Amino acid sequence: MPTHQLEINGINLHYQTWGEFTRPERTVLLVHGLTASSQEWTQLGPALASQGWYAIAPDLRGRGLSEKPPHGYGIPYHVNDLLSLCDALNLPAVHFIGHSLGAQIGYFLAAVHPQRLSRLVLVDAGGRVPPDTLQAIAASLQRLGQVYPSLDAYIEERRQTPIHQWNPFWEAYYRYDAEVHADGTVTSRVPKAAIEEEITVNMSINADALLPRIQAPTLITRAALGTLAPDRGIILTADEAERVQGIIRGSRVVEIPGTNHYTIMLSDVFTSNILAFLSAIDK
Repeated sequence: MPTHQLEINGINLHYQTWGEFTRPERTVLLVHGLTASSQEWTQLGPALASQGWYAIAPDLRGRGLSEKPPHGYGIPYHVNDLLSLCDALNLPAVHFIGHSLGAQIGYFLAAVHPQRLSRLVLVDAGGRVPPDTLQAIAASLQRLGQVYPSLDAYIEERRQTPIHQWNPFWEAYYRYDAEVHADGTVTSRVPKAAIEEEITVNMSINADALLPRIQAPTLITRAALGTLAPDRGIILTADEAERVQGIIRGSRVVEIPGTNHYTIMLSDVFTSNILAFLSAIDK
């Protein structure tokens, strides 16, 4: 998969692509979650490319190989970066698939800049978050700010994380996230302070004021299982998905069986629903 870097809004933004850029209207922007990176999309990206889509997956500022400024984190900053990236690539409008934080970025962009977004997929986010949300994502936040004695130690700790079943996808995902220092120690590439600022800024945004403004056809996908137990640590509950569906005109909800907040994008059912939703524009 080709990798690229562009200077956007004074920072270097890194992104990966799949497919051929032949028709701008067949471009899909893939936007990852809170502490994730473009590596989240290494299964969906190739699947999109195989169906003639051009997929672009950026590392948001402060994540992956993108630059990490000391401040400037929150949904409006990311929307600005993504629109600037689209401007630089001469993309007047894109299809948008966002997971978790990426979903929140998506509905902000869709509400404030409706002409820039053709179709929207919200992946396991978009509603009011349950009280146990921070506990539900604690396993991914735990690594931030920690210093590990070696890459092996970091990978081993991640391997023991109960939120996913370890496989080559997660191995590559966390190796990409690992910053190896000159003395051999390892930290996550995601600065803890960036995420703390991000969470505080995003808590001040009123999603319910934005959702009614979304005009793009919208698919809401939700994981059937929680991260703490099958029925605990669910980020987008069935009730909230139904409520959001009632607010966004013409939207629909699909539950992805056997997945939680972190494994949903690896599901074949998820991929087939995405491809069917996007292919509807060809009919």
